[in-house]
Amino acid sequence: MSNITGDPKYFEYADKEFWATTDYLFSEKHHMYFRDSRYFTEVSDNGKPVFWSRGNGWVFAGLPLIIDDLPKDHPSRDKYISLFKRFASGLQAAQKADGYWAPSLLDPNKVKTPETSGTGFITFGLAWGVNNGILTEDKYKTSVEKGWAALEKAVKPNGKVTWVQQVGKSPDPVAEHETQFYGVGAVLLAASEMTKWSH
Repeated sequence: MSNITGDPKYFEYADKEFWATTDYLFSEKHHMYFRDSRYFTEVSDNGKPVFWSRGNGWVFAGLPLIIDDLPKDHPSRDKYISLFKRFASGLQAAQKADGYWAPSLLDPNKVKTPETSGTGFITFGLAWGVNNGILTEDKYKTSVEKGWAALEKAVKPNGKVTWVQQVGKSPDPVAEHETQFYGVGAVLLAASEMTKWSH
């Protein structure tokens, strides 16, 4: 709206609300977002902090869209890019050997199956970061390629995206046949960046 109308009030309001939320929910220790305040002290059955893959994926995929829309001289631009880099480092470190991100990011033994919605959003974000010269370390390129290969495996020949955790608010079990529109959207977002991939 600010870009269309020229009125900065929309940017100013969104910026203020974004950082109020980030100051409250972003863990500087783990470089991930808590789902909400209930998870500040909650741990899984295995004693691990609970960071939900899809919830983090939504925020991580949203950051490139915010940065792309911000004017180049916006006073918060560098702050968003700094957050994106810290967030990327936490998520990259949590990727599993098979290329997926577990529904519970720091506890892959909580739900051991693949999960494509969180993996799709995170793969998109990392690919955008590499494609735009923000994430320059080789580990990010490797993560993107592993994440995309995992997503490709989850798409059936008829186009169905499988292994999508159903509507929820926390890491839950996933079955191969399960799908949802947001899972398809996450895969398409990742695909939109992979069309530009030349690394």
